[in-house]
Amino acid sequence: MPIFGLIYALCCARCKNTQRSSKGMRYCCGILLALLALLMLLFLIFAILAATQLHKNLKHLKTIGCHPSNSSKSNEDYIYQRASDRMHHQHIINYDQIVKRIQSALNREPTISYPNREPELLAKAIERLSVVLQNLRRITPVVQRIKNELLNARRLATQFRDALRGVKRDLMVFLTSHCKQRECQDFYRANEIMMLDMGCLHYDSLPDFDALLASVQEVIDSKFISYPIRAAKQLRQVSRVMKDRMSGALDSIKEDLNKGAKELNKRYDASLKVLQRVVEEMKKDMPVVVKSNAGSGSGSTPAAALRRKLGSWWFGYTLVFIVLLMLVPLILLIGLLIALSSPKVASWLLCAVLVVLFILFSVGIILLLFYLLHGALLYHAFCSRKAPQPVENKSINPNEFLPENVTTFRSMPMLRTSEILQSCVRNESLYNVLGLKEIYNPDGFRDDVMEDVLKSLEKMENTALPDGLKDIHPEAEEAAKQLLSGNLSTYDIKDYTRHICRQLVPEPKPGPLNGLTRKLESLASKMKPGVALKNQATYLRAYQKHLGAPLQTIVQRLINRLKQMDRLLSGGYGSFTRYLQHLLDKIKLGDDFLRRDNKKLTDGVARNISKLVKSGLNDYVRMVDGPSKVNMESCEPLTREEDAAMVEYADLCNRIVKPMNALWFWLLLFSLLLLPAICCTHFLRCRLKSLKNYSDASTGTFGEGNFVPPGLLPMALPQCQCYKYLPVSTESNVDYLEGREDYYYIDQAKHKRE
Repeated sequence: MPIFGLIYALCCARCKNTQRSSKGMRYCCGILLALLALLMLLFLIFAILAATQLHKNLKHLKTIGCHPSNSSKSNEDYIYQRASDRMHHQHIINYDQIVKRIQSALNREPTISYPNREPELLAKAIERLSVVLQNLRRITPVVQRIKNELLNARRLATQFRDALRGVKRDLMVFLTSHCKQRECQDFYRANEIMMLDMGCLHYDSLPDFDALLASVQEVIDSKFISYPIRAAKQLRQVSRVMKDRMSGALDSIKEDLNKGAKELNKRYDASLKVLQRVVEEMKKDMPVVVKSNAGSGSGSTPAAALRRKLGSWWFGYTLVFIVLLMLVPLILLIGLLIALSSPKVASWLLCAVLVVLFILFSVGIILLLFYLLHGALLYHAFCSRKAPQPVENKSINPNEFLPENVTTFRSMPMLRTSEILQSCVRNESLYNVLGLKEIYNPDGFRDDVMEDVLKSLEKMENTALPDGLKDIHPEAEEAAKQLLSGNLSTYDIKDYTRHICRQLVPEPKPGPLNGLTRKLESLASKMKPGVALKNQATYLRAYQKHLGAPLQTIVQRLINRLKQMDRLLSGGYGSFTRYLQHLLDKIKLGDDFLRRDNKKLTDGVARNISKLVKSGLNDYVRMVDGPSKVNMESCEPLTREEDAAMVEYADLCNRIVKPMNALWFWLLLFSLLLLPAICCTHFLRCRLKSLKNYSDASTGTFGEGNFVPPGLLPMALPQCQCYKYLPVSTESNVDYLEGREDYYYIDQAKHKRE
């Protein structure tokens, strides 16, 4: 095209000189060129819009292509994987959670987690009480220490009691006889001076320790300790049996639940095999979907591949070329306006316009062919696909795919491929469509597990208690009566603490002794004379220091020894009789427990275990049956693998192919308008050139006067039917020219002859 433009430039002066130019023809040619220029401009604007849309769609599709998807995995594999995951969670995971819940409930139940609690507590109580009998031998050294301490305590107590008795006598004589003041008598009565020597200073009244030791020795020799030992031993035996029996039952139940888990795993594998074989059979029966390889392997997309091919600057280059092509209508409009307003420059200006049109036409053709080629290829790839039809509609029997070691309570239904696909269209799951629930059979599975659990509980119930258990209480009670017939039956710690106490002076009156001394000194300071009272106060202070304080120390040791003796002899119950009665009560409770109906107790525990296990299994059945209709993965993608491909192709067709085809289509329309524009421009150039040549040739003098050809008159003037050229002189006569057909040409030869 550029070469044709140069050739045309060399030959642009070759226009026929005989061509005539009318004003209407020039108007029509100019209007046509203006319309062509406006259409060119409009088509190029549409091309820019198409390029912009293609650029936006390529960017958007590139962003989408960066996200992960399951496009590399077929819908069959996707459905199989999702269905297997849902079945695994529905049956395996839920069952594991139920088993943990059952075990947690069993551990929280006291009668199950601690079945031997009652005999264990009774045995511990009897053993704790029997410690008193075991420690009776330790009483002898304790009593010996008490007797040794009493030797010093009796001596000090006698001296202290005699000293207090003397002070009491002197105070009584002085306060009641010699002192006539009322304060003395009031002091005597208020402080109860008569009770001054009546404190815990009379150790001669203590029970005989030798008789107590003799009674203790009788208990030791009687071997009474063997009764609580035998009772605790029997309870320990029963406790171990109950614990072992419950532990064995719980282990058996755990094995039964684990056996159920293994059975579920076996049935899960069978359901996967059935599901896989059914999907494979359906895949054979369904049309083959051929997808573009652009998105496989390298992880690329058709949009990304096209973007790499176009390059990162294609949009800018395209806009530059289209803007360059916009010069064509602009140059046409500018050249047309200048040519019509100035005919003198019209010829060479329009010649230059034609040369530019030839050159830019080549640019438009290159851009047009580029997008036409790629648009046609992409249209063939993504816009001309047809959905294939199913080849066959055969029957599928899922029962044929079951392993030999798996049986079902009811057979799964036989289906056709079309029926399965129709169910998938309704968003149902292959789990429900194929009846895979029959493989798991939740109700039957629960019954089988419960049957095993009940067998384990029955085995626990049939476990017998140890042989040789006897009642201990009657013999122990008889032996206790013999022991209590001696001096030990009268033992009471209060008989000792009544005489050995910390109140050496009765409290609150008159003691304690230091307080009484201060009161006596205060009264002596008020009396005149008060020497006698001061002397008695001095005596009291000396007696407390040298007799009372040492005696209080010995008494504290004696009290501690007595408490130790009481703990060894009565276990803290205060008397040996109360201790022995409490021990006999515990032995009797142990005998009652052994006589209790063990089978009835075991049946109650077994029923409790059975109730907990059955409740957990019922929860599992509800968990399996409830969501199986609504929470399983839909097989609807099986019906839309081809649809998904067609949707993908349609999306690429709408987003990439159509904008690209629109781009080359508008460039094609623009290019098709170049040929009429070139023709009209050439035609207008030749007409304007002939007008210029004729104007130069037809300007002349006739009859010694000038006239203007009508072709050179201003275009705005109205048209005339004829023109008369009036001569300058009167002799000239041009009337004979009227009526001639040609007013613009002069027959020169005829004029010369005349």
